[in-house]
Amino acid sequence: MSSIGLQEKSPQHILAEESIRVLEEKYKEILEINPALDRSLVSFQANKSEPIFRWFHYREGFSKQLIEYIIDTLNIPQGGQLLDPFAGTGVAPFVASNINNMRGIAIELMPVGVFFMQCRNAFSSLPSKEVIKFAKETISNRDIWKNIKPSWKFNHLKITEGAFSESCEYELCQFKTWISSLQDENYKVFLNFVAFTILEKFSFTRKDGQYLRWDHRSPRFEKSDKKKKFDKGEILNFYSALKEKLIFIIDDLEKNSNDDAQPKNNKIDIIEGTVLKEINNIDNESIDVIITSPPYCNRYDYTRTYALELAYLGVTEEKIRSLRQTLLTCTVENKPKEFEWIERKTIENIDIIFSKQKCLQDVINFLKSEAELGKLNNKGIQTMVKGYFYDSAVHLSQAASKMKSGSYYIMINDNVKYNGLDIPVDLLLSEIAFEFGLKTEKIWVLPKGKGNSSQQMKKHGRSELRKCIYIWKKA
Repeated sequence: MSSIGLQEKSPQHILAEESIRVLEEKYKEILEINPALDRSLVSFQANKSEPIFRWFHYREGFSKQLIEYIIDTLNIPQGGQLLDPFAGTGVAPFVASNINNMRGIAIELMPVGVFFMQCRNAFSSLPSKEVIKFAKETISNRDIWKNIKPSWKFNHLKITEGAFSESCEYELCQFKTWISSLQDENYKVFLNFVAFTILEKFSFTRKDGQYLRWDHRSPRFEKSDKKKKFDKGEILNFYSALKEKLIFIIDDLEKNSNDDAQPKNNKIDIIEGTVLKEINNIDNESIDVIITSPPYCNRYDYTRTYALELAYLGVTEEKIRSLRQTLLTCTVENKPKEFEWIERKTIENIDIIFSKQKCLQDVINFLKSEAELGKLNNKGIQTMVKGYFYDSAVHLSQAASKMKSGSYYIMINDNVKYNGLDIPVDLLLSEIAFEFGLKTEKIWVLPKGKGNSSQQMKKHGRSELRKCIYIWKKA
């Protein structure tokens, strides 16, 4: 018998599983496998074929086609206001503005997403032929910036030191210095954006789930005794990466000269900061639809994954630490938030609702018992899961007050597994949403789920976790 089969479940594990079984039974008619959905549609993968969206691979996003499908299937009316409270690169508000004549509102904490949306806003009023002209001029202007003594410096974070060769970093600094000397503001925005999108291409790093993987050729390992085996393959020099991206953009715009690549002035409203605070800037009962994908309860720290881009944008170590604590709780480093900006009466009501979620409390108690026994690979998982659902409860309380009667809240999210327990994030959040007046009409389930983490597989065996789209409607 395998070691998996020999592991006995604790009383807390059994109790949590029974509570989950009861919840699964309650929602069995609402959970609906939707054959129209696949993993590429609810991730950035489908955007690889979309002009502008594919110029920067934001892996945590979802596709343009998914938003089109949701708007069409749920008959979201023309006009009105769409809010994405965890906007990333703003796919939902941009698409809704473009195809449904809606005012798109994006709230985003991470400077990476904010920068992309600001650039996209700028591009929305630029004819393709002008962007093509910018790209072609840049390819032929290398001799100009190569003769410049750089005044701009790449201010590294601790986790980005050694990410580039000296020659590549020097040319990036020359290029950025040249950009600052240009008179055309649109040209400057375009070039700053292009440099931002190619950082990984000429670096010794590659984004890999929760962190950056480092190639063994990085100068950070020159004096290290530890042997690094990872090889990311070809590492381009700065100009090769730049030229490759510019040619890609030219081809993209020339092929799509009659459709989405053309300017439609579909600018969106961008609000930078945490939705837990910034949503207060939105009028009550003013939102016609919310479409979003929040951070998942999976320990991923986006400040590490996008460290190169954050450093490029001038984000400091202090700001990084602040971002990590301000994010919706999803990492083991997160500390409980005080929510001092929210009225005590509101927090007290959320506390009551949170504490009466039986299944959720049983899940939290199981993780707490595992932490006390030293069975969690990080004891912060228990506080992270508790914080994730509490922060989500605060958000759902706020969001419901901003929605019009009869409006939809559509959330894309994944279930997770910790210490052998499949945690139904979809059902637990639906239970909380109901307490704030959001009824679950359907939970669309992808035909193919996702596997649990490699650590979980080794210890508890492989299980397929639901990847879902929740459809909540305000009464």
